Amino acid sequence: MTQDEVNKISKQHTDFLNNELNQLNSYEPENWYFKKQWSGMKQAGREITVWDTGLDYSLLGFIAVKSVAYPKNFTIHKHLEKTHVSGRIKKIAEGRIDWATAEAMAFGSLMYQGHNVRLSGEDVGRGTFSHRHAMLVDQKTNEIYIPLNSMEGGLGGKLEIANSILSEEAVLGFEYGMAIDNPYNLIIWESQFGDFFNGAQILFDTFISSGETKWMICNGLVVLLPHGYDGAASEHSSCRIERFLQMTDSSETQPDGDDINMQVINPTTPAQYFHALRRQIVRNFRKPLIIVSPKVLLRLSDAISKPDDFRPGTFFLPVIGDSFANPSEVKKVILCSGKHYYNLNAERNARDLKNVAIIRVESLCPFPVHELNTELDKYKNAKNFIWSQEEHRNMGAWSFIKPRFENMLARKIKYSGRYAGATPAVGVGSWHQQEAQFVVTDPFDIK
Repeated sequence: MTQDEVNKISKQHTDFLNNELNQLNSYEPENWYFKKQWSGMKQAGREITVWDTGLDYSLLGFIAVKSVAYPKNFTIHKHLEKTHVSGRIKKIAEGRIDWATAEAMAFGSLMYQGHNVRLSGEDVGRGTFSHRHAMLVDQKTNEIYIPLNSMEGGLGGKLEIANSILSEEAVLGFEYGMAIDNPYNLIIWESQFGDFFNGAQILFDTFISSGETKWMICNGLVVLLPHGYDGAASEHSSCRIERFLQMTDSSETQPDGDDINMQVINPTTPAQYFHALRRQIVRNFRKPLIIVSPKVLLRLSDAISKPDDFRPGTFFLPVIGDSFANPSEVKKVILCSGKHYYNLNAERNARDLKNVAIIRVESLCPFPVHELNTELDKYKNAKNFIWSQEEHRNMGAWSFIKPRFENMLARKIKYSGRYAGATPAVGVGSWHQQEAQFVVTDPFDIK
């Protein structure tokens, strides 16, 4: 090959590359999104929308009973027969819905409407805290039976239980893909304990929190992260709420809309959890949902919902106001999120305080400016506003709440909670008890 031939080939290739480069400014990529299985979906808008996720309680009661039904020739564990099966039927009859029952009603109602539900994670069939029992094991044959998959009527959705290996990055990556490929199915990944998500941090950083922004790949994945300070020390207490809030594109100075990149909620009632799960499928856009899920509330007698909380016309409430305090007498307003509310309410009752209101911030992101403003406006005589949390000062929602509260609600807010710390929780029982007592009493002692 001569030098002229080499130069000709080199020039042709260089010209090709330059031509491709010059077309960049006029190139318009093909609109490939919201087609095929994504038909009917759209991007979320700047507004905040409300979706009716309630259903007739007779249907939900039917679903709840079916969630613990099993064949006559099935040998169930005697303890489950007494506590889980009979217990759930009794709760339905009494209209006292606990966390696991509300979840079963959410799953079953979506299945009844034709949507499939997939739940994966370590020991999710039973539930880490032995509360779910979505799958039963025959004590003689070792066969697995999923009661909701035998539910009669409806449009035939199925529940898939995937008890996974302890490999969070691999499993979460698979579920992220499942949620992309199946936008009309409810896809859930549950971490065995909330902080176990850190083994899959790459998935949250690179895909879940930013996939729509980078690639227009929307996603409705639900992530359940058990969280709560109950003396279990550093590695089993916190789901690191602060990290997920930091990953959102929420504004500190302007109200958020549905177009926020990721939702973060810390619900306090079974009905709130029910509505949040159903909302993921009912609405016409998809956003990742991080749920700070409970441990203690799974069996707390106060953490129940009534049939009216599920009726048609009900929906997820971003904020739950105080129904006990007299607004005209209130001098102090305490804001909190999640299971901490129940400890604060118990302390208020023990002190017989009528001049303190407690407001629950159920949705952390999008930050509920309008709903908070509506609640705060009830307390014309309130001078003290306090954010109370179990977590350390450098953790939890405090650094997220403070600028938004002060910038958009035009009120100063004080902090109450654990001191700044290097680990989420202490490992000495007596220290934990001292801190647990402090975070409950301090909000009421602050002047």
